[in-house]
Amino acid sequence: MNGFRALLIVLAFAVAGAAIGDQASSDTDIRTVLGPRNPPLHDGAQALLDGDVEQGIRLTEIGLEAALGRRERQAGLSNLCAGYLMLEQYDTAIEYCDTAIEENENNWRALCNRALIYIYTGRFDEARADLERGEAIAPYANSVKEVRGVLLDATDPVVPNIIIDDRRDPDDEG
Repeated sequence: MNGFRALLIVLAFAVAGAAIGDQASSDTDIRTVLGPRNPPLHDGAQALLDGDVEQGIRLTEIGLEAALGRRERQAGLSNLCAGYLMLEQYDTAIEYCDTAIEENENNWRALCNRALIYIYTGRFDEARADLERGEAIAPYANSVKEVRGVLLDATDPVVPNIIIDDRRDPDDEG
């Protein structure tokens, strides 16, 4: 699949990362958490990065159910979008992207994931629109640039200017 590398970069892996010194909801129950605050969400992202898509989706769905706060929820939704995109289940993938974007219009990762879906389904105008929004939100994000490259490869592929004809005339060999 073209753009697979770009897809992996779009995963919101770091968002599900470590929470050190995280406080519980009650002041009488203060504890320190070392490692990821939401292990299924973290492990699901890692499984997706490792290419174990089914396991990644399963763990991410569990992590999404236990998500604490908007940031974890956004990471889970974006990663589910990416996971289903990796399985080429575009209708399911786009539902997760749409939900993430409805909940946070500045979720550039979900915009990039949805742009990839649009590219793979030939909806190039919609892909351009999502990329323009993503570029406005995160103009220096490498994944936005990578997805832009996937779009350009799909719509305006590079054609070599020089063609080397390496056929030889057997009579010319000396």
